[in-house]
Amino acid sequence: MLLKFLTDLDDNNYDRAPRIPIADKQHLYTKIYECLILIPIINSMSPRPLRVNKNKQISSIDTVSDKLRQNINMSVVPTDKIKAGQILAAEVRDKNGRLLLSKGQAIEPNHIRIFKIWGISEVDIVGDDCSDDRSDPLMDSAMIEQTKNCVETLFCLVDLEHPALNEICRIAMQFRCQNNIIVTDDHLAVDNPSIPKHDRKKDFLKKLNKKNIILPEIPSLASELNEVIENPMSSAEHIARVVSRSPSLTAVLLKIVNSSFYSLPSKISTVSHAVSLIGTQEISVLALGISVLSVFKNIPKETIDMRSFIRHSLVCGLLSRIFAAHKNVPQTEQLFVSGLLHDLGRLILYNYFPDESRNVLARSRNGNTLLYEEEKDYLGCDHAQLGVQLMKQWKLPLILENNILYHHKPSEAQQSVPAAIVHLADIIANSLGIGSSGEKLIPPLDDNAWENLELSPSSFETIIGQATHQFHALDQILHA
Repeated sequence: MLLKFLTDLDDNNYDRAPRIPIADKQHLYTKIYECLILIPIINSMSPRPLRVNKNKQISSIDTVSDKLRQNINMSVVPTDKIKAGQILAAEVRDKNGRLLLSKGQAIEPNHIRIFKIWGISEVDIVGDDCSDDRSDPLMDSAMIEQTKNCVETLFCLVDLEHPALNEICRIAMQFRCQNNIIVTDDHLAVDNPSIPKHDRKKDFLKKLNKKNIILPEIPSLASELNEVIENPMSSAEHIARVVSRSPSLTAVLLKIVNSSFYSLPSKISTVSHAVSLIGTQEISVLALGISVLSVFKNIPKETIDMRSFIRHSLVCGLLSRIFAAHKNVPQTEQLFVSGLLHDLGRLILYNYFPDESRNVLARSRNGNTLLYEEEKDYLGCDHAQLGVQLMKQWKLPLILENNILYHHKPSEAQQSVPAAIVHLADIIANSLGIGSSGEKLIPPLDDNAWENLELSPSSFETIIGQATHQFHALDQILHA
């Protein structure tokens, strides 16, 4: 009634406007006023497409690179080793933020005494001739400039004003400079960037189901492990018997258990002992992840460098596991395997559909677009959907399906927190540049999922440090 009344008035059809009793008019006017007030508020709450301000993007990255340049000629010196006459590279403030000495000033003996009084343990000094220099001698201005250019491209589709992405960008730039990772891993054969629309295969999932493509069978050992995972009554002896049937898997598992991945106080020499310390579920899921990846070990190198693929997957798994522990999410090993297998669907593409893979990769590389978006556009589905097809065939745990299917849009998942953990881990793994599954650019962050995680970006540096430390140990084990 209200809509018709307003429409008739707007069309100047006063005669057709309904007659409203005088007693109701004041109520009607109040409702109209409320609508006029609420409409702009509701509109402001509606989601808007992300528009990345390129000038602000470049400004944010410039700020990070400027800080790295400053660190080149800076040494962190303990207060008791400061010498009079040295120049401050950064201002010194007490714990309450009060300025004690400005940047660029020469330090005098009384300044050193003030630092000690106010509990300043160390200061930044200009120059690299100090005995306790912690600056990285491998970083130079040219390397920082190259890294900056690389990172500008990598982060071109994300909003660096977001505090989480800004911190990821800062850590990524520093990590890439320190480890000389200037260009993203690019081991994939890419050509023929132009694909006519009529050649796109929108019915790819139907084609996969109809075509006589025999997806790989899960190894019998992994199948038994899957049964163990589903059985809450499984014992350490049962797990040990299944794992011990494969000497190579046993050797790998024991190496992992004795590495910094677990940091156990004493050496573990048997699988049963490892299970008793770490748990049946954890060992089973870990062994399952290793077994599943072994299915695709013979993919030709000209299609995909499997070592590079596994390195990316491993970093994503480690980050997922540590974020899960940080959030007190139970069964952290399931998050590790979710991260390890999150791009499983791409291995199906690379192995069984190499031509389609090259076409999609070419479109992504030449158009600076996200690979999974090109998969959807060209194939009608993305690698996450393909991966779940295989996981259903293998009857893997449903939580793994949840995390892998929604790792690019975790807010749509039934269990959003574990999917969001894998989502965040994948973004960070891509930003660090350790290995590659084919994605060239940093995927956007799902804002709703980020809010649900309730994480602080200040925790990233510690978590990423733990993950990269564990990665180096596991990488050596898996590629020994």
